[in-house]
Amino acid sequence: MGAAWKIFLMGMGQVVRDGMLLLLLPAPFLMGAALRFILPPLDGILGREFNFSLQPWYPLSDGFLLSMTPIMIAMACAFIVLDERDEGVGLYYRVTPSGGNNYLAARIGLPMIWAYFSSVVVVLLFGLALDRILFTAAVSFIAVLQGILSFMLLVALSGNRVEGLALAKLTNIILLGLPVPWFFEAPYKYAAGFLPSYWIGEMILFTSQRGEPFPRFPIVVGTVISLMWIAALFRWFSRRT
Repeated sequence: MGAAWKIFLMGMGQVVRDGMLLLLLPAPFLMGAALRFILPPLDGILGREFNFSLQPWYPLSDGFLLSMTPIMIAMACAFIVLDERDEGVGLYYRVTPSGGNNYLAARIGLPMIWAYFSSVVVVLLFGLALDRILFTAAVSFIAVLQGILSFMLLVALSGNRVEGLALAKLTNIILLGLPVPWFFEAPYKYAAGFLPSYWIGEMILFTSQRGEPFPRFPIVVGTVISLMWIAALFRWFSRRT
């Protein structure tokens, strides 16, 4: 763990020196503040002018915020790995005692611990519908696994930072499953079940509309599917390095 911590601190130094990566760290809080202070006034305007309310969609907004927080941090970590790959530093780490598991622990393991607590704090501060800590923590766990998935997707499929920048836009596809449970009924909605974000949406729907305080089935299935994606991409990443 000491080696992983040292590599992690070196990575934080790279983030501080890179303005784009540094901006990704406070971005979830800025996004949360924007949603918190824009959506309620907008809901009031729509209610007066068009007799339409955004309040039924507030849980979906919180789910989006929970999902984006780990993804943004994971993207910053992925770009560090791609920079090190361009410079040959990543290969150096892998042939030293600090390599292998210590390297991945430093580049995604420790940052995702930060991402987990950040996502919970962001929603508790700025969330519009989710206010139960235990449930928010459970959803954040799936969101963090989804963040690891996005990290592995970038580092496994990108050969360098330029390719990573292009692919980063496509990784948002993994969020398409989030609103599916809200707009489609069974059995059609299960077509998106291979996406971890689908199960985040399902968890939030179960709680917000059906009153189930802790939906175990979506939590278990979402965890299993996320781990399957991560394992497959990890093998791909290992072959490339």
